Amino acid sequence: MSTHTETIEHWVSEYLTSTTGEIRARSFGDRCGALLVAFMDNACGSEVHPADLEEFNIRDGVAIGLGPLQLDLNEREQIPDLLEDFLGYCETAGRLGGGSALGSYARVTATAHLLKKQQRKPTIKVGPNDPCPCGSGIKYKKCCLNL
Repeated sequence: MSTHTETIEHWVSEYLTSTTGEIRARSFGDRCGALLVAFMDNACGSEVHPADLEEFNIRDGVAIGLGPLQLDLNEREQIPDLLEDFLGYCETAGRLGGGSALGSYARVTATAHLLKKQQRKPTIKVGPNDPCPCGSGIKYKKCCLNL
């Protein structure tokens, strides 16, 4: 936990008692506050005060704070909106300068990091004496091996 955990928890509890935060928490579920604290705690680390967050801190919060967690599909889909709302609220409350811009950045980062689908391209292992995958019917070594 960072040295600013108490401040972070205070900010999160204020957000969750606001109208926007209550609505978001209702649709998100029980872990809403805990995920926000994990995000902010890892974004701040041990050196950065929550009011001094920058984009690279947001990346750390998403990748280190939220990435390794076991999140269900609903949580993964809602985290980008949650982070954007929370950081925007922090700016509105006068706690975080540029919170709306950081919220937009957090949305993009969380979407890319948490919702990306890893796809492997199929690879064909072809030996020199196997038929060429181009469909010519000739052995691979006589067809496309040297192209």
